[in-house]
Amino acid sequence: MKKIKGCAIGERDIIRIFGAYAFDLHPVDDAGSFNQELNILLKSQQFDMFIITETFIVEMNKENTLLVQEKKPVVLTIPTNQESTHNARGALSDLIRKAVGIDLLSSEKGAV
Repeated sequence: MKKIKGCAIGERDIIRIFGAYAFDLHPVDDAGSFNQELNILLKSQQFDMFIITETFIVEMNKENTLLVQEKKPVVLTIPTNQESTHNARGALSDLIRKAVGIDLLSSEKGAV
């Protein structure tokens, strides 16, 4: 049975808890470094799961969005200590819809 390998990307203080669960940690400070790091990680195909903080999921560039659609890793977003913007939910919903063909996060029945 293949062991699932995951990583967490985002603000150092927020992602550090995932280190206790054997996730690789990739702290980033801005959108540019986030997209560069995510691109390298997606292309390496080392990880089955990505946990990304809400701050950065909305900053994902088009190239990384296309890589997520192509490689289909599990992508989860976690809130930060800032007020939630619901933008992260929309970005995650778009990724899921493009990857599996349906909107799993929608509260509307039959949403596609």
